[in-house]
Parts: sequence; structure tokens; C-alpha cells
Amino acid sequence: MSEREHTDQRSDRRGDLLAAAARRFVAVGLRKTTMEDVAREARAGKATLYRYFRNKDALIDALLDREAERFARELEEAAATHDTAPARIEAAFLAGVRFFVEHPVLTKGRDEEPGLLLPRITANGGPLVQHGLALFEAIIADGVASGELRRVEPPAAAEVIVRLILSYFSFPPMHVRVDDPEAAQAFAHALVAGALSARQPS
Repeated sequence: MSEREHTDQRSDRRGDLLAAAARRFVAVGLRKTTMEDVAREARAGKATLYRYFRNKDALIDALLDREAERFARELEEAAATHDTAPARIEAAFLAGVRFFVEHPVLTKGRDEEPGLLLPRITANGGPLVQHGLALFEAIIADGVASGELRRVEPPAAAEVIVRLILSYFSFPPMHVRVDDPEAAQAFAHALVAGALSARQPS
């Protein structure tokens, strides 16, 4: 077996273990899931699991790292379907809200074990936050440079957008129903992208 094949095999096995962990976290919660549960779900020996993750904390962190990469891809794919900065912001914002409010592991942790999950997302700018900030900052910087967006500080504006996404994940919706696609899009168009646009949104 070549070195590349060995690396790919390790990556696949690691992915299988993370997928098994995600299933157990959804089924019984983060706190009740044990390393033995994950190994059994993955049909792996405990020694194999511990070879990849030294303990459950490391396993949770690795799962969040993987989901942060998926989060970034979904935002990038949503933004790439549009040509203007306001439209890219709108699409990425909607994709970000949808990612969080529909994510089975994140919503399970939010609803049942917020003290265990939420600090890993928000404290010290966790991987999900960092990926979101980087993407929105880049879109906003490009839009400011092109004149499509108001002259704002891209890092500060990106932080506001990411905080909005997290607020709709952390707290039940009140007036703006982000679980209603039409209401969510109207809000994103008028008050997220619209607030940054150099032109009044139509």
C-alpha cells in the first residue's frame, strides 16, 4: 500500500468514526454517549477509536471541526450562485441559518445540553464561527471595494452577520420566522444584505 493510499484509508476510517459519533450524539446526547458506544456504533474496537481521538472531548472537537468545514462549503456554494455582493451575502446568510437550525447534532446539543455544546461554538471563536467570519468578511470586502456595499469595516460587519446566524440558532424565533423560507428570505434581503447595500433593496 502506498503512503497516499494509507493516508486516504486513515481519513476514511476517521470519517466513519465521526459519523458514528454523530449518530450516537443525536440518539442519546453528548453527555450520555461514551467512547464505547461510539466504537460499537462504528463496529470498531475501542483501541481503534482511541488511536484517532484521545477522549470524548477530542472526539466532539473533531466533529465540530469537520462540521465547520461543511458549514464553510455550504456558505461558499450558496454565495457562488450569485453575481452581486448583496445577493451573495443574502444567500450565504440563509444557508448559514439553515445549516444551524436543521443540524441534528447541533440542535440536539442546544436543546438538551446547551452548557456542553454552546461554549464550544461561541467561546474564543470556535471553528464554526471562524469559518463564517472569514467567508462573510471576504464577500463584504469585495463588495465595499466594488462600490456595491456601503463603506463599512468588513470584519465588524461580518461579525454582526455571524452573530445574527447564531442568535437564530440559540433562541427560538419570535417575529422573524427563519423556519419559513419566504419570511427568512425577505428578512435577509431587506435587513441583512439590504442594510449593507449601497443601494436601497427593491
